[in-house]
Amino acid sequence: MIAPATLPITMIPPSLLTAMNTVAMAMAMAMAMISLTLVVIPLIVIPRISVTTAAMTVGSARRRRVPAIGSSIRSHASSRIASRITPRIISRMTALLAASLFLFCVPRSTAAVNVDMNVRHAGPRAVETLTERGILRDYRIAWISLAHALEFNAADALSGPFVSTARDTLMSNVSSQQRFGLSTRYLNQNHKVEAVYYAPEGDVIELHDQADYELQILDGGKMIHDEHVVMHYVVLMTPAADHWVVRQLQAVPQF
Repeated sequence: MIAPATLPITMIPPSLLTAMNTVAMAMAMAMAMISLTLVVIPLIVIPRISVTTAAMTVGSARRRRVPAIGSSIRSHASSRIASRITPRIISRMTALLAASLFLFCVPRSTAAVNVDMNVRHAGPRAVETLTERGILRDYRIAWISLAHALEFNAADALSGPFVSTARDTLMSNVSSQQRFGLSTRYLNQNHKVEAVYYAPEGDVIELHDQADYELQILDGGKMIHDEHVVMHYVVLMTPAADHWVVRQLQAVPQF
């Protein structure tokens, strides 16, 4: 039986992390300003237009000594416009603010994980284009989450992309690191992934991943090990509600 290996993760160098944080903060602030502008301007301008129009109509009516019927009509029309526009603006603001928050929620190791996948030899069922894109995206996200979990010993990052034995093994690795005060980093990480089996029902896919990276082990922030390694992983992924999850991630000597 092949024992699951401790999985390495690529992290972005500190200088690049600082630059990414700065860009993310600037983008979030810009989105927040746009959101506030879209909401505040209609709430201020539309009532002013309504009040101004009503005042002009009343003044004209007084000069002519006729009832100010136009003021009520225009006021009612402006209110209807505001009632239609405001919910739409608030909806847009909510979406923009959510996007701003997402910039700070994505693990900072996103750009460090490179994945190339070949599905041409998978069978017996051919991998559909949309399925290929989803698996590629979610497998990369899985390694990003692993990177965050193993550098910061944050086991919660593993709950979404991993299930079953893969999640249990990784959580055990995080617990071991916490006990000994260790953390791991894997730099210049690249994955060459080949799909070798795709079930007829489309409920499981087997991947072979040849990964190379620079492995670093830190003890209390001090580096105690640094080497370049090449690893082979056998991966089983299954579909969840709206994404693919890693069910097994096992290191092997060769394919």
